[in-house]
Amino acid sequence: MNENTDDSRWNELVPEAFAEASDPMVRVLLGKMLVVRLNQIGTNDELLSFELIGGRVIRANRKEGLVLSLVGTRQGEDFFLPLVPEAYLMLDPGDYALTCGTVIRNPDFSAAFDIYAQIN
Repeated sequence: MNENTDDSRWNELVPEAFAEASDPMVRVLLGKMLVVRLNQIGTNDELLSFELIGGRVIRANRKEGLVLSLVGTRQGEDFFLPLVPEAYLMLDPGDYALTCGTVIRNPDFSAAFDIYAQIN
């Protein structure tokens, strides 16, 4: 999910789940602050670790996905997420602590993604 210039950034196993940049939900997400949980999943489907990151949506398109400008210790780094509108949920107001210790006050949306270990 990090920076990648390859045209095949996303393995669209369910292509109809991926949106176009003109999708109404994608347009709502532009400029919003997100908190994202990234779950590292092992080859036996066990949770190995997780990381909470946060960032502001700076652009969205089918090739790159949803692009965040990260906050916290990774401030300014671009981070790419799948352009799957159903994955993004509105958050209740409050303070949300990222793994790096940065606290985000009243972010707009959250999401969680599983990153599976590659089987060699």
